[in-house]
Amino acid sequence: MQEEKAFLIDGINTIAIHNGVVRIQFMRLGMDGKPEPNVQLHVPIIAMKSVVEAFRKATPG
Repeated sequence: MQEEKAFLIDGINTIAIHNGVVRIQFMRLGMDGKPEPNVQLHVPIIAMKSVVEAFRKATPG
């Protein structure tokens, strides 16, 4: 079983699709207020619609 991890992100730096995988590079603001790369999320393109829908449902309003 994989260990669960939590990450604080402030935005998305880049999104790329390669070999059927969507790669999202998130960023966070550093102590100086400048954006810096944080963590990557890799999602098979076939699952992307359900991931986007889950994020949409989690958005207030």
